[in-house]
Amino acid sequence: MNQEERLIKNWSESSAGYSSNIEKELAGFKREAWTKLILENTGKDPQQKLQVLDVGTGPGFFAILMAKAGHAVTAVDCASAMVDCAIKNAKSQGVEIDFGVSDAQRLPFEDASFDLILSRNVTWTLLDAKAAYREWKRVLTPDGRILIFDANWNIRLHDEKKRAEYERDMAAVKEKYPEYVFHDHTPDMEDFRKTLPMCAVYRPQWDFSALLDVGFKRIGCDLSISERIYSPMEQLLYRSTPMFLLTAEK
Repeated sequence: MNQEERLIKNWSESSAGYSSNIEKELAGFKREAWTKLILENTGKDPQQKLQVLDVGTGPGFFAILMAKAGHAVTAVDCASAMVDCAIKNAKSQGVEIDFGVSDAQRLPFEDASFDLILSRNVTWTLLDAKAAYREWKRVLTPDGRILIFDANWNIRLHDEKKRAEYERDMAAVKEKYPEYVFHDHTPDMEDFRKTLPMCAVYRPQWDFSALLDVGFKRIGCDLSISERIYSPMEQLLYRSTPMFLLTAEK
């Protein structure tokens, strides 16, 4: 089994768990929090109906939010099991979305097809993230924008200081929130993540360089979004790996 096949297998096997998490997000404060955050950063007239692409949609959270906001949404994921979950979730939310199975690095769309491209926790999984950014730029309209939400989720596997910070945060959560159930990675899972190239680089520094290399003209970053989209417990748990927002325009 090659790396790409292992990646798809990983997401397929975890699709039900991720879908359960998405259902909770849709039923809680994150639904409105994420919607506001995304719409504030589109760079477009709030009244404009956008052609939106959600890359690595997983169980469909971003796709559903944007469809609920009145936009035309296309969403893809490399794992068909994730897409199946997304279709089910979209149906339960009463929205129509064009779902498909696709590699984020090789999209089946024409040039300049989308006004807005979204991704959450996708880039860290990619085997060739720069190729993906080049591909996302290709399908983006000339005045379009990409919103990349991600974090240094696995840098602790390569940095002992970051591992110590991660273990400190976990201990703090266990003390303050003893009811929280941790889903620790198995050794096999950690070994696999060590092989992923994006888990060994420091971000968003790496992304800035890559986005410039593929030709984006305007790039921005916000490192303060955690307080908007995380619960107090999550803010503590992810204190050493805060989520960031990268914006990129042609």
